[in-house]
Amino acid sequence: MRNELFRIGPIMVYGYGLMIAIGIMLAYLLAEYRARRIGLDDEAVFGLTCWAVVGGLLGGKVLYYLTILPQIAANPAMLFQDLAYGFVIYGALIGGVLGVILYCRWRKLNALSYFDLAVPSVAMAQGFGRIGCILAGCCYGRETSGPLFMVFHGSDYAPNGIPLIPTQAISSVLNFAHFALLLVFAKKYKKGEGQVAGLFFILYSIGRFFLEFLRGDMERGSVGALSTSQFISLFMFLFGCVLFWVLGKRGTARAYGKKAAAAVSIIGGADGPTSVFLAGKTGDDPKGKARREERMRKIAERIPAAPHTIQETEQYLTEKYAALLLSADNPEVQSQEKSMRVNMVFRHRPDLLKTPEPEFPKSKKNLEAFEEQIRKRFQEAEEISAEELPLDLCQYRIVPKDHPEAVLNFVVERSYGVFQVSSSYGKGGEEEQAALEEIIKDVYLYYGVSQEDKEQFTERFLMLASVVGEL
Repeated sequence: MRNELFRIGPIMVYGYGLMIAIGIMLAYLLAEYRARRIGLDDEAVFGLTCWAVVGGLLGGKVLYYLTILPQIAANPAMLFQDLAYGFVIYGALIGGVLGVILYCRWRKLNALSYFDLAVPSVAMAQGFGRIGCILAGCCYGRETSGPLFMVFHGSDYAPNGIPLIPTQAISSVLNFAHFALLLVFAKKYKKGEGQVAGLFFILYSIGRFFLEFLRGDMERGSVGALSTSQFISLFMFLFGCVLFWVLGKRGTARAYGKKAAAAVSIIGGADGPTSVFLAGKTGDDPKGKARREERMRKIAERIPAAPHTIQETEQYLTEKYAALLLSADNPEVQSQEKSMRVNMVFRHRPDLLKTPEPEFPKSKKNLEAFEEQIRKRFQEAEEISAEELPLDLCQYRIVPKDHPEAVLNFVVERSYGVFQVSSSYGKGGEEEQAALEEIIKDVYLYYGVSQEDKEQFTERFLMLASVVGEL
């Protein structure tokens, strides 16, 4: 292994720095891509990455200095020696977390949502970073006579010519495994905001605690019988447990924050305005509102004014995608009728509900009362009968040719002129999901908006912009 890889003119490219740079770049691109997929602000990802990187660099350096305080006291000049080296990963994590929190507070973003977005990228970046450690020879393991070892030659950090436990490689493999596991968990098992971040801290702290027993560079400091990293791992594990089990259960309610609603569903219309129905009223801050309005203006410029009727949209579904019209007595259609009726109650017939529409609480102490009132309104909406609110429903089913296990359902309500979409996919995972999303986007673009929708930012426009991944 060699850290000095190649030269570009007078500049030497080092393996450690190159791996760090690759990790950060890929982490940013992945986070930006996933932000668009899950409906977060992808434009905020760049700022989030910058703040996290700066916070990570400062945190990693500060914690490194803390581990060598006696040496610094004896030789203060060490503070300014080898500034490009000497970082502690836990310090980088803590600094990165603080950077994310500060950025989210500044931009008035929900920190838990963006933590969940960021941590798979962080795990991947750490995997590349540990490859850099292999090239540089830092973070090396203890001497070993076992079959699994690594020998360094010409390293400035690791003992040369001695078989060492490949702790860097083990850590890299674990980090990439964490990356894959976090993606799967976020996609299939996440129940509340903060759970993905919590799982990351749990996994990393456990792995790091036990890997420390294999490390040979113990000059990094200790706290009693534990290394500094092991000591921090205990608190990181507890922090992860709090995020996963405590905040995770309440995350869904908290994720909306002060600016969002206790919203539960979205329906779109081909004749009339698209309905984004909310169970409770929301507040907004002036700066956030101004930013969103400016963004919507830019989106409106890119979306053509080409509306179609609901009948035309139905025909489009059948002609282009061979959509199958399900019979009215199909159990799935009957189930969707109940769901649609709840949506229509909130959007078009709130007068049928006795429980008043609640305002989003200004303080956390009133959150439980708000949630309880929301639950009552939903319960009332579910009890509305077909006689009280008759609907004219039909449901179309699309099975993409290239993805026979994937299913896409368009439920159309003709009397009110709205439709809603549901989907499911098999073992194809993200590929099947992406195929379904492309169909949804295409159908909504065909449905389109009028010039008036664009000028007034109607709900129909907002829905289209959201579906095509622009908001």
